[in-house]
Amino acid sequence: MFRYAKSILKETELAQDVVQECLAKIWTKRQMLEGVQSPEAWAMRITRNQCYDWVKTNRFTVISDQEMDQPNNDSADYQALMTDQMHWLEKVLDTLSPKQREIYHLREIEEMPYQEIAEVLSLNLSEVKVSLHRARTKIRSSMEKIESYGVAN
Repeated sequence: MFRYAKSILKETELAQDVVQECLAKIWTKRQMLEGVQSPEAWAMRITRNQCYDWVKTNRFTVISDQEMDQPNNDSADYQALMTDQMHWLEKVLDTLSPKQREIYHLREIEEMPYQEIAEVLSLNLSEVKVSLHRARTKIRSSMEKIESYGVAN
C-alpha cells in the first residue's frame, strides 16, 4: 500500500499519512471484508481513492522525490551511472499516461496479478494487458534511445 501511495503522491511522508488513513478506514470497515473476493485489491482500491481524494482536495502539485535507494557500492562511477539511469527512467515514466504509469507500477513494482490490477482500477483485463504492453514498449524504446544517443523523445 505504501509503495503504491508513494508512486501516486511522490512524497514519503505524505504517502505514510495517507496509508495510515487507509488502514484506519480498513479497520472501521473490517466487517465488509468477509464479502470481499480479493482483500488485497480492496485495500489497494481504498489506497488509490484516498490518494486521489487527497490530491483533489489539496490541489496537489506532484513533485518528484530526489531520494533514491542505491546499492552500497564504493565505486563513484557506478553510483553516478545508477543515479543517471534512475533519473532517465523517472523521466521516461513521467511520459507515460497516468493510467499506463499506474498499471506499470502495480504490475512491475507491486507484482500484482493482472486480474487484481483490473479490479483495483475498474478496468477490464484486456485493457490492463494492452496498456501494460504499450507502457513497456514506450519505456524500452525511450531507454534504448537514451543509451544510444543520450536523449529521449
